[in-house]
Amino acid sequence: MKMYKSLPLALKERMEVRCLKLSIKGPHLPSELFEFPYLEELFLDGECTDLIFKTEFFPSLRVLSIKFPKFSGDTAPFFILPKLEILKILETPLKTLLLPLGNAAAPINSLTIRDCELTHLPEELGLLSSLKEMNLANNNLSALPASFVSLINLKRLNLDQNSFSLFPSVITSMKMISHLSIDQNPFSEDEKARIQREFHIWPN
Repeated sequence: MKMYKSLPLALKERMEVRCLKLSIKGPHLPSELFEFPYLEELFLDGECTDLIFKTEFFPSLRVLSIKFPKFSGDTAPFFILPKLEILKILETPLKTLLLPLGNAAAPINSLTIRDCELTHLPEELGLLSSLKEMNLANNNLSALPASFVSLINLKRLNLDQNSFSLFPSVITSMKMISHLSIDQNPFSEDEKARIQREFHIWPN
């Protein structure tokens, strides 16, 4: 699949564009970005502070990756993109993750939220029942929502470098998880011993 890195060039061939990688220079997405009806993969970084778009602008998008260090906007639109399977949010300040109320239509199976200063997860996260892998490393999480148990297809989970002082007990009932990493969290020595004894995991 050809990756386009120039918006002017991509616009000349817009009906052919499937993969686009752009560095955004201003606070908002350029309107021309919504002129690619068959776009499947989109990789964005730069100075964007907010994302305002309608789901019909990206009807075929399967992969979305953003890296916006100045971001202060709403993440909810990502989770209603009708064909989105892979979502990566990197080095983008979130504090909290916002999902649409009542429904998350995106069939996301891989979610990465890394280095985003994330402090807690919403109960709506349980709506993402298609999730197979989740990377939440290097945030400020100290607990998981009760709805986490609804992620019945989750197989791989990375919670490294967060703020967990107690092992998140909700994980113990999630038998589908085959790979769990929870290193570099502030567990006490007693808690580390308990984790090793009860869960057969050796956190570093």
